[in-house]
Amino acid sequence: MLLKKLFNLRNTLSFRLTLWYALIFTLTSLLALSIFYYRISRITMENTDEELIEELNEFYVLMQEGGVGQVTVEIVLESESEGKDVFYRLITSNGDVLKELNMDVFENVAVSGSALNDLRGNKKYIIETIEVPGHDFNVRSIYGVIGPDIIFNMGLSLADKDEYLAIFSNLIILLMVPLFFVAAMIGWFLAHHALKGVEEVTRTAIEISKGAIDKRVEVKRRSHEIDTLANTFNSMLDRIQSLIKGMREMNDNVAHDLRSPLTRIRGIAEMTLVGNGSMHDYSEMAANTIEECDKLIEIINTMMDITETEAGVSQFESEPLNIVELILSACELFDPVAKEKEVQLITVLPEHLVISGDKSKMQRLITNLLENAIKYNKEGGTVTISVKQENQRVNIQIEDTGVGIPEEDLPHIFERFYRCDRSRSLGGIGLGLSLAKAIVKAFNGDIRVKSAFDQGSSFQVILPE
Repeated sequence: MLLKKLFNLRNTLSFRLTLWYALIFTLTSLLALSIFYYRISRITMENTDEELIEELNEFYVLMQEGGVGQVTVEIVLESESEGKDVFYRLITSNGDVLKELNMDVFENVAVSGSALNDLRGNKKYIIETIEVPGHDFNVRSIYGVIGPDIIFNMGLSLADKDEYLAIFSNLIILLMVPLFFVAAMIGWFLAHHALKGVEEVTRTAIEISKGAIDKRVEVKRRSHEIDTLANTFNSMLDRIQSLIKGMREMNDNVAHDLRSPLTRIRGIAEMTLVGNGSMHDYSEMAANTIEECDKLIEIINTMMDITETEAGVSQFESEPLNIVELILSACELFDPVAKEKEVQLITVLPEHLVISGDKSKMQRLITNLLENAIKYNKEGGTVTISVKQENQRVNIQIEDTGVGIPEEDLPHIFERFYRCDRSRSLGGIGLGLSLAKAIVKAFNGDIRVKSAFDQGSSFQVILPE
């Protein structure tokens, strides 16, 4: 069981983030310590070189003041005080050794011919690192001219400095293991803390999958990204819950609205079959059945249009639309209906106004609102359609002088299958305004309504250009 948990742990995001953090932190620390080691080694070598140059300058001054004898005496004194870590030599320009001290440890260190050649090229001094055969340490050596045909050569053992640097490098290597584990612990804490919000979202999703659809992620203001995820997740859940609620209400309404036509169809068929109906009766039954079926098809098609539009499944073709032509075409289509009811259509339109959108959807939006304005108007009333452009938005307004909408019904008129009490006698399936709202939302617009009972209504559609 423990092995299984460890195996599953390696596939988690927390483990991967921790591993990446530990590796990056360890490698970064190694790089920083390596740079630090390199700087220490360089500073150590520079200090050694400065010490050698200082010694060379001192012997150069002695040579100028007291000659070779004074230099020889000083070399002996220096060798006795410095110990066996330093050697001294006086050499001719040809490489012949005039005097050497403390060479028992450095017996294998020969005179550098390349250094002597460089000095002949008028160089002031030459410093080089020499490997001592048979020894683990190196020597830092300086060659410099201190007098006519006299070259001073001094070498310092780097044993102590190499040992110090070796201790430092070993310490760096030993530090890498604890540094990795410390970084892993810190990385695990940071990853766990950073992903805590994600875990809450996951737990909430699991609870919702078990049926707790009212469950939401608590927004604790920890970090912008996690809060954004939680808010987006909660918004998605609210949307899903709203859709589920809408589907339940829609199923109830569909069942109610479909039951009546089906009951009528069955009743007509039953009465015709029970009675001794003539051919005329059967023809009338067929006509009534077709009429009721048309209503059912209209309900189903409209419901599908609303669902597809709200879900974004319905394809919207974006093309330039002359909104003025669409409104005039709709008015021409409904002019006979308006005249039959003695309703006057009034248009207040600009000469030309183009927006971007789907032509068929826009036509259906305008015809739905115009049809309602005529249907629920009074005889001798008016329907005014106006269009204006302001702040990069197009405002379409349809006003009527009809029966109006009671104040208590206004919040519900865009719901599916909702019909005001006074409108039920005029027929309709209660989906026209729901479809209009779905189309407007798909256009990234807004639809508003103002109404006074028995005085008329005003629908305002606001669309982007």
